[in-house]
Amino acid sequence: MAGPLGRGKDLRIIGKSTSAKITVGGGFESLFQGNTHFRQTKRQEIKKLATEGQHPEFLFLGCADSRVSEGTIFNADPGTLFAERSIANLYQPKRDLTTKAILAYGVNHLKVKHIIVMGHYGCGGVGAAIASPPKAPWDESTKAIQRWIMPIRRVYAESTRPEIVALRNANKGKSVVPSPKLQDPGFRALVEENIKNTVKNVANDEIIKQHFSNPSLGEIYVHGWVYDIENGEIRDIGVSVGPPGKAIPQAPFPAVAKLAAKM
Repeated sequence: MAGPLGRGKDLRIIGKSTSAKITVGGGFESLFQGNTHFRQTKRQEIKKLATEGQHPEFLFLGCADSRVSEGTIFNADPGTLFAERSIANLYQPKRDLTTKAILAYGVNHLKVKHIIVMGHYGCGGVGAAIASPPKAPWDESTKAIQRWIMPIRRVYAESTRPEIVALRNANKGKSVVPSPKLQDPGFRALVEENIKNTVKNVANDEIIKQHFSNPSLGEIYVHGWVYDIENGEIRDIGVSVGPPGKAIPQAPFPAVAKLAAKM
């Protein structure tokens, strides 16, 4: 490839005698301006992190939704959150080697103290788990999504939470079940139950259980929070877990109006 790209620069591909003209603009302009502002306002923080390394206190496991960026919703400086995001903030220990490796690195090498599992109301992955699956045959894209959200479908089918039971009953007999409305109580409850299930999966992972059973490895706590995409509020769903006999540090975020059932 030719030298550094700029506006109107040529991109020369190895093995090609001609080049393609690259014009930077359109949607990329906002990214360029954002990076410029970031470099100008965070110059000292960037330099310090480069020379001293990262020492985050928090590991964030969230949803890949573009509205729920961890740095944005916490207005966090670089180096605050070690993060991984997936569709519907799921963790499937036997299938999700990426998140497992992140857990291992976060707790064993970075020595994070708090793991934050955060879902959000209006989550598309949770809504898709309520809706009827697409008609077969499935293409590779559909297979990937539907297989990934299967654990949420199971929670939806088996939950005894009254709001979810009411939603299941309302959908019973429908030939096609649509995605629920944003404010549907059953939808919101399933978002919370999905967070609770991920907290349980993380806390039961062997990596975390080793820390719980061996205080010399350092204290680790797992928390379940939910983000409201309508007003930007974060709430605690009340399912935090930690080492046996240790008091769990309480975050200042308020509890949800109606707590999810305890684990």
